[in-house]
Amino acid sequence: MQPCIVYLDQNAWINLSRQAHSTSTEKTSQYSILKLAAESRRAIFPLSAMHYLETWHRSGWESRHRLATVMRSLSHYCTIAPVTKLQPAEVARSVLIKLAPRKFRPIPRCSALGYGVNHAFASEYGRFRYVASVETDTTPEGPAVTPRPDERIDRFASVDQERYQWFSLAGFEDAMDIDGLDRITQHRRGARYAEQQQIRTDWLNKSENRGMLDRFLLSEDFNGLLEDIHQTCDLHNLDPCKLFQSREEIIDFIKSIPTRDVFSTLRITRHRNKQKRWEQHDFADLLALSVAIPYCDVVVTEKQWCHITKQARLDKKYGTLMVHKLDDALSSLRA
Repeated sequence: MQPCIVYLDQNAWINLSRQAHSTSTEKTSQYSILKLAAESRRAIFPLSAMHYLETWHRSGWESRHRLATVMRSLSHYCTIAPVTKLQPAEVARSVLIKLAPRKFRPIPRCSALGYGVNHAFASEYGRFRYVASVETDTTPEGPAVTPRPDERIDRFASVDQERYQWFSLAGFEDAMDIDGLDRITQHRRGARYAEQQQIRTDWLNKSENRGMLDRFLLSEDFNGLLEDIHQTCDLHNLDPCKLFQSREEIIDFIKSIPTRDVFSTLRITRHRNKQKRWEQHDFADLLALSVAIPYCDVVVTEKQWCHITKQARLDKKYGTLMVHKLDDALSSLRA
């Protein structure tokens, strides 16, 4: 029997951390059941890059330590690959299915689940990215650079595997405000993204033409696939112009890319709610769910995302149980 892959969003992990460190036996029941499911391999609880980023956003060592302890005990550092790794493989698959001769069709495979922080970020440097200058509220991030052998973070990566995984998740015991280390880049990007999306919502909704809004957003999502499409076609000597003869074929292609399909559908549906303003954490949620929904069996996330996913019928399409309560996830594990 295959284990059930359960994705818990950050709030679910925080709730479990509170239960695990509570003195009340009654309040620890959910965590105990999930831990037993993990130890018996009936369930897998993978961590994503967003979990690592959000955990380091917590400034207090004690709270980070408690949260990371629970994450480690359930996940055992099983991680799910990011969109940046999964989407190119999905695009290559769709391009080759449509254009490559059947007998010469080398369909690529990309494992969503793996081990450790390097897999979560699809990088040999784990959660770290080396840039010429760190981003601030007023200045953009500098270009990527190759780390020097004597870099402080390189020495951090040279420790034994267990400590490397632990510190990548929990951070350091002393202050995390280290010169040259930026812990909240994702928060800044999320805030900018929310501002950009709100401008789109306000402007496009003034037209009262939902079709125009959908077309505009779909064109953005399609443009996000072009680089991967051209790389695949160049690699296999295929003509990208033969991929699309109509707007419908473009839409069908987007829907054939699971991560982009989920991201695009959730974003479009979210835009239709004129009363709900975009928030800083929406970008991180979109990135996380675009992987979790097509590659996990159960997803525990906010009520609004459960509603949007079911409204768009993505849960039916990918066979994913969407819940916003841990109790509902426990019921599915018992079943």
